[in-house]
Amino acid sequence: MADPKPYVALIVEDTEDVAGMMEVILQSIGLETNRARNGFEALSHLEAQTPDIMILDIGMPGMSGWDVLETLKAQNYAFPFPIIVMTAYSDPANKLIGKLQDAVYRYMTKPFEAAALAQTVREALGMN
Repeated sequence: MADPKPYVALIVEDTEDVAGMMEVILQSIGLETNRARNGFEALSHLEAQTPDIMILDIGMPGMSGWDVLETLKAQNYAFPFPIIVMTAYSDPANKLIGKLQDAVYRYMTKPFEAAALAQTVREALGMN
């Protein structure tokens, strides 16, 4: 019997070190990863391939994570995958925006614990 197809994560993060750390964490729990350095790359990637989960930074140059979500909503995108917002913005206003986003599974702040990210991804994908 063939091995099941691994889950694919799209990491949208403009800080190379943080994106690399997320990639190592997600690969350690068996996911394949793709990376986008900004919102424009994320939208382009989503046109080509639908991931099983997206880790989305909010504070990116050019197009914020919130802008990515708004652009997708304007295109009537179905959001067939959970989104984990991972951001340095821990203020109440951004947390509230995150909670009001239907597609957002969880709002997490940086710095983050590797185990917490791994557990959240497992929960979001039903891997537990």
